[in-house]
Amino acid sequence: MEAITGQPELDASAIIDYFAPLKVWLDGQNQDRQCGW
Repeated sequence: MEAITGQPELDASAIIDYFAPLKVWLDGQNQDRQCGW
C-alpha cells in the first residue's frame, strides 16, 4: 500500500467524513430501537 499511497499506514478519515451525515441520520432513525437478534 505504501508504494501506491506513499504512506506506511491506512487512513479511513476521508470516508468517515464523507459518510458522517448518513451516520447522523441513521443514528436518529435507530434511536429507541432494539436489535432483533
